[in-house]
This record gives sequence, C-alpha cells and structure tokens, in this order.
Amino acid sequence: MYGLRPPNVTIRVAACSCAAGSLAFVVSFPFLVVPSARAAPLPVAINPTRIEITASPGDQVESSFKFWNGTDTDLPVHLEGADIGPQDEEGHATVEREDATNSLKAWLKPAYPDLNIAPKQDITLPFSLDIPANADPGSHWGAMLAITAPVGQSNGAAVNVRTGVILLVHVLGPVTEKLILETVSVPRFAESPPIPIEARFRNEGTVHEAPQGTIEVLNIFGSLVATATLPVRNVLPGVVRKIGTSVGEGFWPGRYSVLLRTRYGASGEELVAKTIVWVVPWRTQGWKLLLALGFVLWVIVARQRFRRAWYALRTGLPPPKDY
Repeated sequence: MYGLRPPNVTIRVAACSCAAGSLAFVVSFPFLVVPSARAAPLPVAINPTRIEITASPGDQVESSFKFWNGTDTDLPVHLEGADIGPQDEEGHATVEREDATNSLKAWLKPAYPDLNIAPKQDITLPFSLDIPANADPGSHWGAMLAITAPVGQSNGAAVNVRTGVILLVHVLGPVTEKLILETVSVPRFAESPPIPIEARFRNEGTVHEAPQGTIEVLNIFGSLVATATLPVRNVLPGVVRKIGTSVGEGFWPGRYSVLLRTRYGASGEELVAKTIVWVVPWRTQGWKLLLALGFVLWVIVARQRFRRAWYALRTGLPPPKDY
C-alpha cells in the first residue's frame, strides 16, 4: 500500500521473502537476537527487504512492508526507525548510529508502533517518511525495524527477533556524482574458466550510485572470447563497495586481456580498467605437458646416442667425448 505520491516521488522495492531459518541476515542485515545458543530462530519474515525512494524536500511519502508471523501464537511486535551503517565492503549493514547528514531515522513514523499479529498471518505494516523542507539533497538511509517480544521455547530459552526493511532515499536537488574505480582484481593465473573478477568502487559524491558494467575477455589476437555483466549494486556516499562476478566457460589456455567498462550517474560517466590473466590448466592437462617434455628429452638423448653409435660403426673407432 502506498499513500501520498506526488508526481516527483519514485518508490522502488526489492522483494525477497525470507524463511524463518534464514532470517539471521535478512538483506545482509544482521539483526537476529538469540539470547541462548540452543534457541531456534522464530519463523517470521518480511517482504520487501529494501525500498528505494526518490522525493523532494518537504514531501511526505507513505509506504509499507509485509510481516509474516509463522508462529502458533499471537506475536507482539514493536516498530521503530533506526540508523544503519555499512559493516564491510561486501554491502552488509548493521544497526548503528549514523552521521546526521545521512540519517533518516527522525523522518520515519510507523502507523502502528505496537501491535499483536495473529499466528500464521501475513499483514501489511504502513509507515510514512516526513522529509524536512531543509533536508540536504543526496542520499539518506536507515531502516524500519520490526522487533518481536521475547517468546519462550520448550527448552526454556526466550527468543526475540529484530529484523527490518532497508530504506534508501534520494532527496532531489543539487548533488555531486563522483565514483572512483579503485581496483580491479583478477588472478594472475587461472586453471580454467570461469575467471573470477572483483571490482572495488569508492563513492566520493553525495548520492548513491549503482554502476552498470560489462566485461570482455580478449585473446592475444584481440578477438572476443567471453563476455559478462557486472551485478548492479548500490554504492553509498563515503563507502567502498566490492562487486564480484565471473566470466567465461569452456577450454581456452593462454594469455588473455580482461576489460571492464562501467557507467554510472545521470550523465553516464564511464570508468575503464584492463588487466591480464594467464589460463594454465595444469591440474587437468598438466600430465600432457609433462609427457610432451619427456618425449622431447628422450628424442634429444636418443639422437645423441644414435650419432655416437653411427660414428663407431662408420669408423670402427670409439666416438670422441665431445661428439
């Protein structure tokens, strides 16, 4: 359910239903709280796990997410806004205090801060964002948390879950778009395709970027042998984000160039990087190489012995030591 949506408001959601057993990292968001190591996670889930919104300063935006109670009892749930911050370069986030410049915690207002959810029920939980008229243009992020009350289990443990939907808001206005391709890592030697490739992007702007890239693998003659696309991932301002994939299949030993081209931003700025990889199938084809080398050595030694024997037969004399 979406409420107020002015013409300049855009909302995108990332749908991902989560089973109870995988809730410990909903959207790479480690919120699961289990007081006892023997306690099992509660069967609850949210959908979507991420919502992206584009709006102007002063807008009020309404959105929602679904919460599923897979338990057999009524489940008290408390909703509240929270700050999140990047945990690593893999894109994981954790609940923590965020810089006020990027925080949207104060903008969040759940329609029902506290409620009971019936067993086996999937309900919609609406909330609103009141964007201040003086909000800084650019990206702001946070989360709407759903925190369950402790639930007792048969082993005596009490379990509660904190999970949530990530919110990424782009406030319209003058922004700086600057993405840097810090490194592109490809193994110097690979046994066989697919070849892993990892790119690290640093966002030095004020708005999140989602670079879109293509990967080309060229042989020593410049011919194209494989292509791939870089997964699209958001890179938050002030953050380094690692994005990886793999390219190629089949059997093609030799020296290859790996070319990465990425574009980002409204103007389609391009970033390009090139690196070299040697494909050497030493485990699967190494015995053939050793066999070939052995044959060459045998030919060299056998040829030398044949020459010495021929000399002895032809002259009747033993061959010289240097013959």
